[in-house]
Amino acid sequence: MRLLKLGILTISCSIVLFACSKNNSEPEQPVVPLDTMKMIGTNWVPARALKVKETSYTYDQVIPYKGADGKLIYDKTKSEKRNGKGYIYYDEKYKVVYVVDWPGDQATTASQGGHRPFYFNFDTRDTVAVADALAGTKPWHVKHYDIYNAYMFTDAVTPAGQPGLGKVRVVRTPFDELDEALATPMIRNTVEIEMDEFVTTDGWGTYRLSDHILRPYKDRTIIFQLKDGRYVKYQLVNLYRSNPKVVNDKYEFQAPFYNFRYYIQQTPNDRNLKTR
Repeated sequence: MRLLKLGILTISCSIVLFACSKNNSEPEQPVVPLDTMKMIGTNWVPARALKVKETSYTYDQVIPYKGADGKLIYDKTKSEKRNGKGYIYYDEKYKVVYVVDWPGDQATTASQGGHRPFYFNFDTRDTVAVADALAGTKPWHVKHYDIYNAYMFTDAVTPAGQPGLGKVRVVRTPFDELDEALATPMIRNTVEIEMDEFVTTDGWGTYRLSDHILRPYKDRTIIFQLKDGRYVKYQLVNLYRSNPKVVNDKYEFQAPFYNFRYYIQQTPNDRNLKTR
């Protein structure tokens, strides 16, 4: 009997030790990362976004070389053809559309300012051909034009300076922090890039004649009120391909390649633009 009790005790201890060993050997649960992961190939599009469209193109990449002083020199004549892709993504969580590295049409003559106008429709999430836009056969909401296509124009129903629909406003608030459109009437038809010698009122970025480099503001957002009364929150993130954080030379990155995001408040006259 004594031997039987000793055997039972030994088996019980073994079971307990096995259970403890099993619990200790179980892998720790992975830590769920914050919702900050970015889409591969971008530094600003959330990884959860879904691709809705893509396009392929070729572009000229300037190959830099070192000068006598060791600094990189970008010579436009020293370039090579490369293949690239543009994408349009949709973030279902916050209903934000992301346009990434979408190419702008190159003009064929100097009189066209270097680039053809670029028309875009927020609802279709697509470009509008210049001929269709001019003929009025297809609607559009924003037009980019002039040097680097850095100037924006809306399909306003009234002249500049007069209240009306199809207007635009620039606010000094980052895109993700802007939760509501202002209630005051909108009177602007255009948004310009600020020139260092001729600073405009609330542009989307700056352009220096000394180096001919575009520098977007990170803390400004553009608000549209469309012809049907809906508000759109919009940020022109960059006009350089790959959305570089720093640009050192005007030929270092290609332009115009559109990088912007926007959110449509689908209820007319509802000023709620929250996307967080």
